Order: sequence, then structure tokens, then C-alpha cells
Amino acid sequence: MAQPTWNMDLTILPDDVLSLYGEPFYELVRKLAGPGEAKLLEAEGIRSAYSLINTEDIFDILNYPCKTLNDVKTSICLLLDDNRYIIKAGCKINLQYLIQLFTLKNQEHLKTMGTRMKSKKSNDNGISNTFSTQSPAQVLPLSSLSSQQTTTALTLTG
Repeated sequence: MAQPTWNMDLTILPDDVLSLYGEPFYELVRKLAGPGEAKLLEAEGIRSAYSLINTEDIFDILNYPCKTLNDVKTSICLLLDDNRYIIKAGCKINLQYLIQLFTLKNQEHLKTMGTRMKSKKSNDNGISNTFSTQSPAQVLPLSSLSSQQTTTALTLTG
């Protein structure tokens, strides 16, 4: 099946989405993807956007017989006549969309951080270039500055 192409609207995400952890993260997942999808992530211990976008196959855990997952399976899967479960297409799509949103938000964040780092580096280089372009005559040691000021002060009063 071909990967769907969506119009990704990052404005639906809160500004601090990448720092949400635990219950605030699950609440956002419930809101954007659904309660069953949030249960799945909670059962797997996926507590943040970073955990989610770095999880290889979020549905793999459903392949194992585990009583703890029965509630999750009931809400996001269909039980087939031969007692196997199949994941509902809507649940897959909801989580794929959420992962893409988080991935794009993370990329946007990394670009912003890269721009800030370049800007800081550029500013740091500008400061060091200012110091390196001064001739030795322009740069006075601190001790000579304080003695010059003292001398000037004495000259003015004396």
C-alpha cells in the first residue's frame, strides 16, 4: 500500500509538543489520534513524541499473546473468526499521521536550533575578529589601563 500524502497542519500541535511527557503526551494523543491509540502507546511505555518517532514498529507488540494487551487489542483491532486480530485501518492511519506531524515538528525544531547555532557562531566569530584585527598598540594590558587611569586622576587633581 502506498504511503498516503497529507496536508500537514503543524498549527494543531502545541508549541511545547516535543517536551510533553507522560500524561500530557497521552492526553494529546487521545485528542489527535484517539483513546485506543493512546492506550497502545501507554502499554508500550512510549511517553513522548521523541519515543514515538524513534519506535520502529509501534504495532509489533500486538503480535504477541499477552493478556495485558487484550483491552488495547479490543479497542484498536478487529477480532477475526479464527481468533486472530487485525489492526483497524483508521487506527494505523491516525498514528501514521501523528508520527508524521511529530517528525515534521522535530525537523522544524532542529532547523531552528541549527539557525540559532549558526547565528551564535557568527556572533562569536565577529567578536573574536574584532579582537584579532586590533594592532598591539591598541590593546593595553589591564595593569597599564589601571595605572593610566590612576595617573590621569592624579594629574587632574595635582
